Amino acid sequence: MSTRRAAGRAERLGLFGGSFNPPHVAHLAVAEAAAEAAGLDRVVWMPAATPPHKRTSADLADAGHRLAMTRLAVRGNARFLVSDLELTRGGVSYTVDTLRALHAAHPGTEWALVLGGDSLAGFASWREPAEILRLASLLVYRRPGSDEAAIHPDVLEHVTFVDAPRLDLSSTGLRARLADGRTVRYLVPDAVRRYAAEHGLYAGKEG
Repeated sequence: MSTRRAAGRAERLGLFGGSFNPPHVAHLAVAEAAAEAAGLDRVVWMPAATPPHKRTSADLADAGHRLAMTRLAVRGNARFLVSDLELTRGGVSYTVDTLRALHAAHPGTEWALVLGGDSLAGFASWREPAEILRLASLLVYRRPGSDEAAIHPDVLEHVTFVDAPRLDLSSTGLRARLADGRTVRYLVPDAVRRYAAEHGLYAGKEG
């Protein structure tokens, strides 16, 4: 991953992590909305090796496939970058470890962590949440059912809420559609849809 710092100010980058299993159009809409709302120079998509909350997931596609699909999903958007840092590191992908590595590799860069309101609700249970807040601000897109009133004020002071399009999509639902032989056309980028079908991912037989 390479970045260029804008003249006269620190570069502002967003970290958008996830399993991306597969990446879909709601991911793209959220990343674009977050970049626009916060004035980010780039959004770094970070496919996880082993997501902490999905360690025993039987339907997690191979890391190489998820990386390839993520690269296909963002192709054509110069604002988006894809990093294989967590996949190369292996093991459980803890956000705090990733942010430490990114700070070491890109000193002076300002980082914002892009996450959903549902993830914010469980943020206190993440590994070293206080250190995460020291290393990055939080860009949170609201999702149905998010309860902002339940978030501790010490966390909320680091949060900027983003009104991203509320597309009712999940990778879990898309995998179920593919397993049933149903179409995901217009729900994932065409290049991702073709890749999943060509490689037989998620029992993807639809065209």
